[in-house]
Amino acid sequence: MKTILETIDTRYGTDNSHSFSHGNTLPYTGTPFGMNYFVPQSSHTDGAWFFKPDLPIFQGIRLTHQPSPWIGDFSWLLLTPVTEKISKPDIYHRQSSYRPDESIFQPHYLKIHSNRYQVSTELTPTTYGACFRLTGQGAQPISLILHSEAQAHFRMLDAYTLLGCLKEETNPAKQALTMHVCLRFDQPIQASHALGEDLVLDFEQGQLQFVLATSFISEEQAVTNLPQADFDRVKEQTKQAWESYLHRFDVVEQGKVDRRMFDQTLYRLFLFPQTFYEITPEGQEIHWDFTHQTVQPGKFYTNIGFWDGFRTNFPLLALIAPDIYHDFLEGFLNFYKETGFLPKWLAPDERGMMPGTLIDGVIADATAKNLIPDLEKDLFQAMLETAEKEDSSKRYGRQGASDYQTLGYLPSDHHESVSHTLDYSYSDFCIASLANKLQQEQVAQQYSQQSLNYQHLFDPETGYMRAKDRNGQFRPDFSPYTWGRDYAECSAIQNTFSVFHDIEGLKELMGGQTAFTDYLTKLCQDQPFFDVTGYGYEIHEMSEMATAHFGQLAISNQPSFHIPYLFRYSDKPEYTSLLIKSLREQGFRPGWQAFPGDEDNGSLSAWYIWSAIGLYPTCPGKPFYDLGIPLFNHLRLYLPQSQTWLDIYARDNNPHFQFVTKTKLDGQALQQISHEELLVAKRLDFHLSWLPNASKE
Repeated sequence: MKTILETIDTRYGTDNSHSFSHGNTLPYTGTPFGMNYFVPQSSHTDGAWFFKPDLPIFQGIRLTHQPSPWIGDFSWLLLTPVTEKISKPDIYHRQSSYRPDESIFQPHYLKIHSNRYQVSTELTPTTYGACFRLTGQGAQPISLILHSEAQAHFRMLDAYTLLGCLKEETNPAKQALTMHVCLRFDQPIQASHALGEDLVLDFEQGQLQFVLATSFISEEQAVTNLPQADFDRVKEQTKQAWESYLHRFDVVEQGKVDRRMFDQTLYRLFLFPQTFYEITPEGQEIHWDFTHQTVQPGKFYTNIGFWDGFRTNFPLLALIAPDIYHDFLEGFLNFYKETGFLPKWLAPDERGMMPGTLIDGVIADATAKNLIPDLEKDLFQAMLETAEKEDSSKRYGRQGASDYQTLGYLPSDHHESVSHTLDYSYSDFCIASLANKLQQEQVAQQYSQQSLNYQHLFDPETGYMRAKDRNGQFRPDFSPYTWGRDYAECSAIQNTFSVFHDIEGLKELMGGQTAFTDYLTKLCQDQPFFDVTGYGYEIHEMSEMATAHFGQLAISNQPSFHIPYLFRYSDKPEYTSLLIKSLREQGFRPGWQAFPGDEDNGSLSAWYIWSAIGLYPTCPGKPFYDLGIPLFNHLRLYLPQSQTWLDIYARDNNPHFQFVTKTKLDGQALQQISHEELLVAKRLDFHLSWLPNASKE
């Protein structure tokens, strides 16, 4: 059965705090990869954590662009329907209670009933806006309060239409950003007045319908972006948009498992990056250029971090949504043309966060799978320029690029130097791969050699990747349990395995396959200890690892994502399926506490989907998938690149069968699957068992 959209509850993973994450998600209602999302706000005093699933408080519908609480929101607008005269400007004095269990939180439809005002608020979105339907239960006319912390100006276009302009500065560069908003009502605005810094619109009736759209271009474009159909038609169109993606997965035979978490992760996969370009009345694609503060032609996407996304969600989109994957890269190429650098973390402009320039992995994966032949040469040039020049502001490109080129590693006076070095080495592999494809032999040779730079930081005495100073000396005060300082959101224990592109080389450094196996086993069997020296306090990722009982396998965060699949390269390949099934069952729970850590813009959701399919892209940029263990008895997967369906079977899929005895692709046994093999295959069979094979696979 294909996913029934109405069964998805967008509140999964929304029960969070600053100090502990169960996803750090928001219950977004929107279109796939839409420009705006809409969320009921329950608290105006908790900063980025403005929605609590168990707090029955409704402060209004928030038009939001927040990709993560750690990034924060921009260009947001709160719309609150009321039926009373509100005299105090504080949001607390206008909020109402609501019944969470009687509300509807779906990807394409939101419904909230205000107990105080006896008004039902319904919303269905479009890419650039939404349709609203407000239905009062009494005779009191409805008013609408508009609130924003940006510098907001509103004016009447006519009796039915309101135009707004929200001005603010983007972080961290403080470039100006203006969001234009247009609201068109089905009845005339009777009156309007200020409530502090907010605007109140009064209407004559107790029922109100209106459409809303935004634009980062102009007022005229905001008007153009307005929904052009009635509420029910828009709802149906948005439902179809969601189903066009969700229905590429068809659970034919579920088996003795719960599919709610699978459906939830599918919804999350298609949220980010968000659209940041618009279509003119003439059909031209245009977007706002932050660097030159002007309008430019072409696509653009934002609200995505590549440190998170290159590992799981981009490779998954490459497999099941290659057309939109191409669009994304076209948009990111436009960013390079305007800044001279490929992006690292966009929200909406470059944030300069997290190590590496890991969009390189997204590009290399696309080229290895022949998804972007028309963009390869331009993106290759962009990868080279981003790698070889240094930005003095440290927002763009490789931090410490000159030191890396001179020393072959990033020295310890750079923050998170080990993580940066390992990520740069992987990016060098990505550049070399594309150089080989384009027959740029000299570049390929240079970057292939640089891809081995990770070896400079391996300490054979301790068996870990360690920071070095400029003289080549390891940092003396070392503990493998120390998070931060030299490592990004992990310790040496996890970060040592961040050598996706050269697992065999890493095994050799560690002392061979047996030593590699022992390291992996110890990591999983170890106590989840941590040392806060690097941060000076316990960050939430430490807390999540410590409470999860998965040893040092911190599945809550990206550096651990691929570790269970590394057993496929060890003396104990059967341990991969054992770990994956345990992590699926114990780490992910249907409900408000759905995820074992930050969901991070689809990356953790995509990890779950891969692990439900039975495959994993251990090294994006290499067109191969490692084998796991499927969740369902029979799943059909649509592959647009070949326009075929792949049938994936889990034979003897009993709850206590945690091992895979053999895997066959169209009847042929195999240990790894290439992307090309997958595209032409008809069926993939996993045979499960209670105990592993008696002999090595």
